[in-house]
Amino acid sequence: MFLLRVIVFFILVSLVSILGYPLIIVYDLSNGGNAFGLCEDLVNCSIPISEGPRLLVFLISAFFLLVFLLRLIMRYMNNIQKNNSIL
Repeated sequence: MFLLRVIVFFILVSLVSILGYPLIIVYDLSNGGNAFGLCEDLVNCSIPISEGPRLLVFLISAFFLLVFLLRLIMRYMNNIQKNNSIL
């Protein structure tokens, strides 16, 4: 049961990091950074047109996969608790 709670914690941390990743990239660019290696020089930066949608699809699919895993684990934990109940 403890291991399942640890897994749930890591899934929740992953969900928050997936949602915050685009904001961190924009914040890094606004402070003069290179967007974590995405662009060395903002003036001469040439990012392929498919890079944004590819990143969006990857983040959305990872988000929904983690939500699905979280739901499965929570159902399993509820099922375990019902079986251990006296009533």
